[in-house]
Amino acid sequence: MTETKTVMIVDDEPDVLATVAQILDANNYRVIKAKDGQECLNELKEEIPDVILLDIMMPGLTTREILGAIEKDNRLSRAKIIFLTAIHLPEAEEEGLLASQRVVDFIEKPFTIKRMIDAIVKAIR
Repeated sequence: MTETKTVMIVDDEPDVLATVAQILDANNYRVIKAKDGQECLNELKEEIPDVILLDIMMPGLTTREILGAIEKDNRLSRAKIIFLTAIHLPEAEEEGLLASQRVVDFIEKPFTIKRMIDAIVKAIR
């Protein structure tokens, strides 16, 4: 039996959090939810997910601050980050958000379930 993989969803939209959590649950992933960057970092102190689905536009900590904190924490060195966002790729590139080696994929909202699950499977591989 394969070990259940853990995916953290970080999104300030309650609907997105709930929907993505349901999809992941249905696909046999363990889910950790965080509604913003601070909650994300607090959760990461407790456990280390295999993949972090990270929204870019959220109140509070900037995405760059979240990435910086994750990169500094050696315990998280194997966690992969997939952006799940309404922002378009060129904007994120301009912000330098894709420079992190942890970031393995970029999914624009709205997205298909298949696109998201494929990205997670690929990231964990």
